[in-house]
Amino acid sequence: MSEELKTNEQAVDSTTAVMDNRQWEKFAKGDLVNFLVSHGLTKITADDGAGKKAVVKFTTKGEYNVSYTTTELL
Repeated sequence: MSEELKTNEQAVDSTTAVMDNRQWEKFAKGDLVNFLVSHGLTKITADDGAGKKAVVKFTTKGEYNVSYTTTELL
């Protein structure tokens, strides 16, 4: 039983890891756009809860507009 709990905790830890800025850009331009297209949506917004946001829109010209913001600690 304790081994099963450790496995679940490891799964949670790996899924709650925060993406770096490059990974977030790749996600916004890849997976998020693919989700929008495959579900026939015109706009989708994503927020990671750690300061990164992305918006993907299908424009009237037939183009996909991807905008994203990131936050960096200095």
